[in-house]
Amino acid sequence: MRDLLEVTTPENVVFEYELAGPPTRALAWVIDVVVMVTAVFVVGVTLSLVGLVFRGLATAFYFIAIFVIQWGYGTVFEWRLSGQTVGKRLVGLRVLSRRGTPIGFMQALVRNLVRAVDMLPSLYFVGGLSVLLDARCRRLGDLAGGTVVVRERHAPRPTAIAAPSERYNTFMENPIVTHAAQRITAPERNAMVSLSLRRDNLPLGVRHRLFERLSEHLQQRLGVVRPAFLSHERFVLNLASVALGLRDRERLGTKGALRHGAWAASDGRAPTETGGGG
Repeated sequence: MRDLLEVTTPENVVFEYELAGPPTRALAWVIDVVVMVTAVFVVGVTLSLVGLVFRGLATAFYFIAIFVIQWGYGTVFEWRLSGQTVGKRLVGLRVLSRRGTPIGFMQALVRNLVRAVDMLPSLYFVGGLSVLLDARCRRLGDLAGGTVVVRERHAPRPTAIAAPSERYNTFMENPIVTHAAQRITAPERNAMVSLSLRRDNLPLGVRHRLFERLSEHLQQRLGVVRPAFLSHERFVLNLASVALGLRDRERLGTKGALRHGAWAASDGRAPTETGGGG
């Protein structure tokens, strides 16, 4: 079971984000710790050479560097890399505002400064407990900064549903079908994509029954009649391609709006994906 966060834009477009849980956030934090320790080591080696001439000055700079790396690493990276540190990027996590927009400098600063409290008394006990108890898996730093940590999901493209030889899709040119496809819910879309991608690994009888049941459900709920020349499987595959194509266009349009600050003027809750760190 995945913990999902749904956010509706002012244009009534619903976005889903999968919240990151304790294991993945802890792994990202371990990677970030390794990066910070490596940076401190490199600075220490460099300043040790300076210390041969200016011992006191080198020692002062060393402690300043430790402070800057420890508290500035997460802030600068999350601010400049759209909510990602090295660890988060490798694990596939991202920090967003609770409205789903990229975080700003102050949000990155607050959530990283409050990390000092989350780490008490040791091993991220307070932060981990907060993640487990909070409905949106937020540590205290997230609560203070108004942020959430989500997983980056890379959904299959429409071309992954059908082979190149089967790619011609009459549904793409049918306004009735494309309008109906806009009413497809996230669970229905996930079922269509999952079944489409796994169909070659299913026993033939099971494959036909599953596609038939899903086809009949979609026809009844969406009010779309399956053409007689299309099998139940081809009907679902074509409809899945349309649904994924519509979602891609919505995302591209929203990204453009975000770049131009479309969310800034709205008080509506726009899109805002584990216990230890992050």
